[in-house]
Amino acid sequence: MIIQFAWRTLLLFSILAMGVYYVHTHLMIPIGLSFLPYGTMGTAVAITLGFRNNSAYERFWEALTAWGGLVNQSRIFSRQLLSVYLPPVAHREREGNRLELHQSFVYRQTAFAHVLRMNLRREELTNAACWTQLSPLLSEDELTILQQATNKPNCLLNLQSMAYAKLGDSLESSLFRQIQFETILAEFTQLQGQCERIKNTPLPRQYAFFTKVFVWIFVGLIPFGLVGELGWLSIPTSVLLSWIFVTLEQVGDYTENPFEGGINDVPMSALCQTIEIEGKEWLGEANLPKAQQPTDGILL
Repeated sequence: MIIQFAWRTLLLFSILAMGVYYVHTHLMIPIGLSFLPYGTMGTAVAITLGFRNNSAYERFWEALTAWGGLVNQSRIFSRQLLSVYLPPVAHREREGNRLELHQSFVYRQTAFAHVLRMNLRREELTNAACWTQLSPLLSEDELTILQQATNKPNCLLNLQSMAYAKLGDSLESSLFRQIQFETILAEFTQLQGQCERIKNTPLPRQYAFFTKVFVWIFVGLIPFGLVGELGWLSIPTSVLLSWIFVTLEQVGDYTENPFEGGINDVPMSALCQTIEIEGKEWLGEANLPKAQQPTDGILL
């Protein structure tokens, strides 16, 4: 995978280093530069890279924390459905509908995780029918409302709220329970907003742009500083140094956007599958989906 990822830059650096060596050695044109300024320049570039990559990793870690919170809040939601929001006492006269009622709330919350994932990855742009994947979890009316909504994850939370409010109207739940129910829905809203902020607010472009410019200026000058000191050894040395700096710059570039569906992004599909499995297991269903496994060492 490293070769597949880096062969273009390695080829470019090799051509540049061999060209500088050929011009300096065989054409006898003194294009070599003093290596003394490169230490200061390399330190400045490394500091800039470190700052940019740390900022990118903070975005990735915040995204991973938000999705970890989503998994935990889903577990809390499922557990409290039975003990707090829909206690057995309120259903002594309608045990037949109890499982169906619990199932509708758990399925709707599971669909929320899937919709948030699809919304963050903009899956609708490449697959307009992606929302039909939710048909096992939502009713036809809910699916129709969802497809017409502008903010689809928030739409599902609104459906949850309205469904529980109807139970309050029919004396199925007290006002205190409704307030508690809205509190946990507010937690889901906070996590959704956190993810949307990361998705819609990229790292300031000046950091990304000028870091890339500084790195490429530096690696472009490396062969000129080494050719007079190392001779033909300047070729492999400059290729190695150039590849290290450019790779570090690309690491930050890929890390700063954790919701693009790349191999290093937050594994939202696997986390959604975990939420669905645990929710259905709590309902006592036997036919559980299988946990998503890594493919070629990659978990999406």
